[in-house]
Amino acid sequence: MESVLRDLEREKSKMQTDVDNLYRHYEKLQGYVRQYIESTTIEWAKLVASHPKAILLVVETIRILDETGYASSGESEPIRFTTLSLASGEMWDQLIYPTFSRQVQGAEYHGLTLAELEGKPTISEAWPTIAETLESRQVIIFGAEWARRAIQTVYPTHALDGAYCLHNKAKEFYGEFYELSLQKILTYQGIDRQREQLRDSRDRLLMLAQVITNFAAGMAKQPQEPEASDLLDHPF
Repeated sequence: MESVLRDLEREKSKMQTDVDNLYRHYEKLQGYVRQYIESTTIEWAKLVASHPKAILLVVETIRILDETGYASSGESEPIRFTTLSLASGEMWDQLIYPTFSRQVQGAEYHGLTLAELEGKPTISEAWPTIAETLESRQVIIFGAEWARRAIQTVYPTHALDGAYCLHNKAKEFYGEFYELSLQKILTYQGIDRQREQLRDSRDRLLMLAQVITNFAAGMAKQPQEPEASDLLDHPF
């Protein structure tokens, strides 16, 4: 009986050694993967920061509401397109009158009211100009999938199918895939911006350009991480 117990203990010890080796191998492999992701993100940011055809795009969206304020479908549609050329700093801005929504909510995110959109073209009217602005460009959007869905709700296009998602790049770089808000990214990079300073999409584009510049410089998390209210339940 004692011999059996010794054999069992010996096998248990071997198994524990194998598990420990496996964990060490996993941690080493995880470190290699993290280094690769960080280095490729930095190289990507360096490339787009100076590329003459790279533009940042912000698509402001609203929930589609009827006259009573009821959201029948839960879908969103665009009310503003704003771009920034990363190489030249040239900015372009187009307000859009809603196609379906009869109210405009979310001014805390985009700073716009329905009255400010009166007389502006609908997306179908403005699309030739929008398409020309995006044509042959390397488009970068903070929340690419959200923007694609909102546009396709009111206009059939695949113009943004190849757009880069800056939010996904940030998730990979910081290793956070679930609750990485724009406010948290700014905090990590030491950028002091409050909610009310980010309502205008033109200001937000300049800030997003700084985020890319910081990625290109390999900026990791800054040591100070003050508690901050989460800015972006809304992705823009």
